[in-house]
Amino acid sequence: MLKPVSRITLGEQVAAQLSDQISEGKWKPGEKLPSEAELCFALNIGRSTLREALKSLAFVGMVQMRPGEGTYVIEGSGLLIERIMARGFLKTEKELQDVGEARVVLEGETAALAAERAEPSDLAQLDALMSEMKLSIAGQGRPYVDLDVEFHLAIAQCAKNQMLFELLSPIRGVLKEWISKSQELPGIQQSAHRQHAAILSAVRKREPEKARHAMRTHLQTCERVFSLLGRLTGSKDHVGD
Repeated sequence: MLKPVSRITLGEQVAAQLSDQISEGKWKPGEKLPSEAELCFALNIGRSTLREALKSLAFVGMVQMRPGEGTYVIEGSGLLIERIMARGFLKTEKELQDVGEARVVLEGETAALAAERAEPSDLAQLDALMSEMKLSIAGQGRPYVDLDVEFHLAIAQCAKNQMLFELLSPIRGVLKEWISKSQELPGIQQSAHRQHAAILSAVRKREPEKARHAMRTHLQTCERVFSLLGRLTGSKDHVGD
């Protein structure tokens, strides 16, 4: 049976090769990868392509890039995808992708409407949530995932469209699981917080197009990471089985 052709960049192909080598034990946890010059020569690629690949591996928690020192394999990196997928009922990349696509379509529009219709009390609520999320990242207060879900539902409320809100609200559990899985990824909370700030800024400034773009960018970040994780582990359809 013919299968859809996947468009992946040269950097992603290199990341997949390096991931396979790490998974097979060529480089052990804590061990330094060969120098950029050696890897570029062995793979017959340019330095920019290699750095794109290494950044992808660093973002999904397989390696750590240390400025001036090199790139090192992270302890337990091979278990990252299993750990992310182990809990809940979103257990395949396809299921995660479906939720991500639905969120991009629905929440991109609610963010744009929020920029047109948010009231001062709505903005005050969003400000309070942002403050709580900042504390949560520092290890204080409520779990970040709970606040993250509340932020997205609050944006939906700002849209002043009950139908849109009722489409999003019932999937709160799925929303929470999707966000929870994404936050297993290294550095994702800090990245999410910056993106939330960009969304709120556009809403506050009454800029619907910027709000839509900021929300879509935010949601697509995790979509791309989950997709990359699936490719790196070769677990398109059977992750977590």
